[in-house]
Amino acid sequence: MKKVFLIDYDLCSPQSCGRPCVKQCPINLSNARKKNHIKKAEVPIRFKKSADKMIIISEFCIQCGVCLNVCPRNAIFSIFLLDEPEPESLTHEYSYIPAKIGRDSSQITTVNRGFRLYGLPTLLPGRVTGLCGPNGIGKSTVLNILSGDLKPNFGSINLSEKISENRYWKILLEHIRESEMRTHFKETFENSRKIAYKRQVLRVLFEKYQNKTVGEILKSQKNIDIEFFNQIWEHLDIDAIANRKLAQCSGGELQRFAISSVLIQEAGCYLIDEPCTFLDIKKRIKLAELLRKRAAGFNSSKQYPVLVVEHDLAILDYLSDVIHLFYGKPHQFGVITKVQSTKAGINAYLTGFLKTENIQFRKSQITFRRSVGNRSWDNARIFASYGRISKTFDTFRLDVDPGIIYEGEILGIVGENGTGKSTFAKIMAGQIKPDPHSEFKSVNRYVSYKPQYITRNYDGSVKDFIMEYSKNYDFSDSMKQLLYSPLGVDVLLNTPVKDLSGGQLQRVFISTALAKRAELYILDEPSAYLDIEERLHISSVIRAMTKRMSATTIVIEHDLAIVDALSDRLFLFTGKPGVHGKTIGPLNKREGMNEFLKILDITFRRDEDTGRARINKKDSSIDKRQRANNEYFYAPR
Repeated sequence: MKKVFLIDYDLCSPQSCGRPCVKQCPINLSNARKKNHIKKAEVPIRFKKSADKMIIISEFCIQCGVCLNVCPRNAIFSIFLLDEPEPESLTHEYSYIPAKIGRDSSQITTVNRGFRLYGLPTLLPGRVTGLCGPNGIGKSTVLNILSGDLKPNFGSINLSEKISENRYWKILLEHIRESEMRTHFKETFENSRKIAYKRQVLRVLFEKYQNKTVGEILKSQKNIDIEFFNQIWEHLDIDAIANRKLAQCSGGELQRFAISSVLIQEAGCYLIDEPCTFLDIKKRIKLAELLRKRAAGFNSSKQYPVLVVEHDLAILDYLSDVIHLFYGKPHQFGVITKVQSTKAGINAYLTGFLKTENIQFRKSQITFRRSVGNRSWDNARIFASYGRISKTFDTFRLDVDPGIIYEGEILGIVGENGTGKSTFAKIMAGQIKPDPHSEFKSVNRYVSYKPQYITRNYDGSVKDFIMEYSKNYDFSDSMKQLLYSPLGVDVLLNTPVKDLSGGQLQRVFISTALAKRAELYILDEPSAYLDIEERLHISSVIRAMTKRMSATTIVIEHDLAIVDALSDRLFLFTGKPGVHGKTIGPLNKREGMNEFLKILDITFRRDEDTGRARINKKDSSIDKRQRANNEYFYAPR
C-alpha cells in the first residue's frame, strides 16, 4: 500500500497555528541549513496563498510523519492508497497465457496474468450476508468457489495436474483458518453439505428443463421444504406463471422461478447471485423477507448462511444483516474486506474509504441529493398532454388517466411488473397504437426509445451500431467526454456487438438512445445488468443529456435509489399484474414517492452521512414514527 498524508481543512487553521508542519518538515529544515533555494512546487508541505490553505505534495514527501505529529489541531492524517496485496493472501488466480515474442518460446518477455481474488467471505448461520462491489471484481468467483464449482488454487496449485482429493484438502486447510469455512469446504468436497446456488445467468435453465411448466418443475424437485414452499409460492406470485413453460416466461418471471427453485430446497448454505434483475420493487421487498426467513431457518431450529450479490443498493441494505465489500481493479484483481455492519459497509463503499483498514480504493465519493427540490410546474411549458388512453390485449387491459408531461423534466415511471409501464412507453414512442377510442394520437416529436429487452443480434461493431440506430456520427472528444466515456463505451467502439457482456450491451443501448437527437427520450429499465457505480453514472449522464438537448425524458425503473436520484416527478402504475393496469399521476416527487411507498407498505429515509435511500426495517421505531406521521418518504424539505 502507498501511504499518503492528507489535510482535514475543517480543522486546519494556518493563520493562527504558527505552521509547525512547515517549520519542522525535515526536507524544509535540510534545505534551510544548506541554504538551498528550491522551487516552492518541490516543497512537500507549504501554504498556498491563492487557495488560502495548506497543501501537501506527495511526490516530494518522504512519509516521515513529522507534520502529522506536530500539528496542534490534528488536521493532518495518513491513509493507504490501493495496491494489490501480497501473494501470500491470494485465494485464486485464473490461468494466464504467456505473451510470446518471436518464434522461440524462450523469448517470452511478458506474462498476462489472469484475474486474482484475495480473501473469502465469512459464513454466518442465521445471517444474510451481502456482497457489494462493482462488476468484474470477483463476486461471482466467490460464489463459484463456495458452491464447489471452482476449486481455489491459492495461486500455486496446478489443478491441471492430477492431484488427490486428500492432498488438495490438506493444502486447502493450510490456507483456510476460520472453523466455519473449514467445515464448509470439507463437507462440500465430501458431498455431505448441500449447496443451493442461484446463478447469475438464467439461460442455463433452458438446457436443464425441457417442455415442462414452472409448477411441474418446482413440485418435482427433491429435498423440498414444504412449509417454506407455500411461502415462496405466495410471495413471488408463482401461481400466475405455474402453467407456463420456461421458454414462455419473461425475464422477471424466469428470475422468480430461478429464485424459487433454490429457496425451496433444504440445504446447508444458500448462494444467490443478482436476484433482483427484472424484478419490480414489490417483488424485491418480498424477496428480502424470504431470504431473512430462510437464513433464520423458518420454522426449524437450525439456521443457515445466506450470501447475496446485489447491485440495488436500497434492497441490499434492506435484506443484509452484514456486508462484505469488494474492491480492487475490475478484471485484474479483487480484495474482500472483513465482515462489516450493513450501514458502515455500504457507506464505506460510497465514500471509497475503509476506515477499518485505512485504505482509499476510489478517488472520488459517490454522493446523492439530500433534499427533494419539488419544483413548481405551474409556469412550466407543456411538452405533451393526453386524455384517457386505453390499450386492450387478449388477457390484459391498460387504462391511463389524462395527464401532462412538461418540457425539460425527467418523469420516473414505477410500479409492479405486468401493470402496463412498458405498454405506455411503447405508445408514447409510437411503437404500438392505443385503442381507437383513446384521446391520444402521438406526441408529434422526435423520439428516442431504449426497450426493456435488448439483444446482441447485430453483425458489426459497437460504433457501427450506434451510427446506424442513432444516426449520430459524432465521436469527437467532446462527445466522448459527455456521453461515451462516463458510460465506458468509448473503449468498446471497435468491439463486435455479439461479444458484449450483459452490462456492456446495456450501456451501449443507453448510449445509442441518448446519442440520437430527439426531443423525447424513453428508457425502459436502464439499470438492469449494471453495478452500483454504473447505475449512478447512468443517472448523471441521463440528466446531463436531457439538459443539453433541452429534451424531456421518461425512465421506467425499479431501483429505488435510482428513482430517487433521477426523477423530477413520478408516474405510478397499479392494478392487478397481467390482468389490468391503471395509473396515478403524474405527481410531484414527494407526493409521488409517498403514495408509491404506501402501496409497497414500506417507509424510506435518507442516510445522514451519504444521503442515500434507505428502506426502514419493518416495525422498527423509525418505521413506526414515519407511518404515524404519514411520512413514508422522508427527505429534508
